[in-house]
Amino acid sequence: MLATLRAPVDAFFEQVMVNTENAAIRANRIALLKALYAQMNGIADVSKLASAG
Repeated sequence: MLATLRAPVDAFFEQVMVNTENAAIRANRIALLKALYAQMNGIADVSKLASAG
């Protein structure tokens, strides 16, 4: 199931500037990524996936 998220997550990083100059937008985008990480990490230890890539 996590593998199906690869394309949307890749698209997010290709199309969205996370570290934008606008502090409020930057904080919202970082919060979104933290929430995604928490959800994914609840299913599997995603830190283990980084070395597999």
